[in-house]
Amino acid sequence: MKSLVHPAVIVASVLGILGLVWFLLQFSVTIEIEPEPSPVGTIPATRSPTPTPTTSTEEQATAPTPNLTETSPGALRMSNQTDQPVRVALLAKRSPNAYREAPAHWDFAPYEGSSGGLILSLPEGNLTLTKGDIIVAFAQDGSGRYWGPYVVGETPTPVWNSQTQEWQLTLN
Repeated sequence: MKSLVHPAVIVASVLGILGLVWFLLQFSVTIEIEPEPSPVGTIPATRSPTPTPTTSTEEQATAPTPNLTETSPGALRMSNQTDQPVRVALLAKRSPNAYREAPAHWDFAPYEGSSGGLILSLPEGNLTLTKGDIIVAFAQDGSGRYWGPYVVGETPTPVWNSQTQEWQLTLN
């Protein structure tokens, strides 16, 4: 019995399948999700997967006003007003396009330094922030929450306090 399928049909079918496979291998999808920006001077702190920013009117009235053109070097006063352990990391800028060799980090227990904050220092001495230094904070409880990045003198947080000559960062 003769085959009802002509060899040319078989070759065309195989080539069509190979072409379809090649097309599928070349196709990719990229999805980018932009995080919701935090309002100026606040850091969201909730237990839900989507944080909701909260700032009381009293906090807004007593907080030093940010000066985005401020370039003064100064210490960093850090307050953790959350119920989570957090790690604060610093990538300090050394020159216009370079950063110091090793980033520094500090761990804070829940509510540590919450009343007046703590001045951060380095093992080799005092810490002085300058414009362009980058600060981030993230929860160490596995929740995946993070705050920042903050660029000193370029973002509203940390806030420059001209009376104490220090930068202030409060996580709440």
